[in-house]
Amino acid sequence: TVWLAVAVITFERSGHEVEELLDAQLAQAARVLLQITQAGHLPDLEGLPLPLYGPGHHYESKIAFQLWRDDALVSSFGGAQPEPLADAVGFSDRRIGETNWRVYGLASGQPGESLFVGQSYAIRQEFVWFLTIHALQPILWSLPLTLVLIWLAVGDGLRPLSRLAADIHKRSAERLLPIDETDIPSEIQPLTSALNRLLQQLEQALSAERRFAADASHELRTPLAVIRTQAQIARRSQDPTEQTEALESLIRGVDRAVHLCSQLLALARLDPEAAESLHPASHLGDALVRILEDKAAFARDKSVQVAVALPEDALCRVAMEPEALEVLVSNLVDNAIKYTPDGGQVRISAGRQGDRVVLRVTDSGPGIPQAERDRVLQRFYRRDGKATPGAGLGLSIVRRICELYGAEISLLDGDAGPGLCVEVRLRSAV
Repeated sequence: TVWLAVAVITFERSGHEVEELLDAQLAQAARVLLQITQAGHLPDLEGLPLPLYGPGHHYESKIAFQLWRDDALVSSFGGAQPEPLADAVGFSDRRIGETNWRVYGLASGQPGESLFVGQSYAIRQEFVWFLTIHALQPILWSLPLTLVLIWLAVGDGLRPLSRLAADIHKRSAERLLPIDETDIPSEIQPLTSALNRLLQQLEQALSAERRFAADASHELRTPLAVIRTQAQIARRSQDPTEQTEALESLIRGVDRAVHLCSQLLALARLDPEAAESLHPASHLGDALVRILEDKAAFARDKSVQVAVALPEDALCRVAMEPEALEVLVSNLVDNAIKYTPDGGQVRISAGRQGDRVVLRVTDSGPGIPQAERDRVLQRFYRRDGKATPGAGLGLSIVRRICELYGAEISLLDGDAGPGLCVEVRLRSAV
């Protein structure tokens, strides 16, 4: 397209320049012939054209001269017919026979006398084509070389993309290694970095999915087996007492399965991308009010007193999604009430320390030895000999939320005597 545009522009410019040059030559030739005419060197042919002698040049048949006096052809030569080349002085175009002429007319100064010089347009067209072809020859000669160079340059420029595509094609759900950026050109470095981030996020999502499937299948197997066993006992037994005990065990198994499912779903809903986004501010006090309303019956059944001490509202705003904050608080309060013996006490407090809001949930239960505090933060870990039902996911969910939202969790001794204090340092939104 570019070369075609260059050819058209070259043709138009060449035509313009040729027109200007040959028009000037026509005007100059007319004035020279006028001087010769005035000197009296032209024969008076009385209307007969002057024949051409000798081999001459083939252009001579395409050039004409006429001298008219009182509508009579006095002198002429060239290839024009014995009729006026033009009707008036100055430049004009005229078609005579099969030939188009460019004519310049000039008054001789004598009454009724005019001189005309004509040139066939065939000369001009040939001249224009000659100039255009010769001007475009370097481009035409370089066209094959240019195409080869473009093909090599584009191929060399796309080769890194081809290697990148082949490298990505080797990836699969089981093999999501990052792309090696050692020899990557700077032009596609942003693309490679973005792909590596995407592969990392995809790996995290697939790992979370696989982990959730493994956890669910592992943990649900036991309560479902217990539920099935107790249901079979209740169906076979004829003893009302035994049936009642089996049904109570069945209910406890269902409760445990429901609790486990809710914990697994809470763990699965935690989005690894949440820590990279801007989170709206959540109010810690509002979350605590809702959680304590949900846990009030549980605490009342165990005669556990729950004391809450919070600072002013403005100091309780934390940088966390409301749903994630409620899951975190719910697990802390649920664990504290669950492991506090009947008639015990749970204390919940919060305070501002620098750019952190520190939440403390302290129970009066048996506590956790120092050597096991790291392990209880792992999924499904339960201390040996613990009779309290649970899935071993509460504190691991709290730790995962802390990891996602830049918070910190610590397990400390109770304020006085046995017990456990869980301290969570949340990022303040104020």
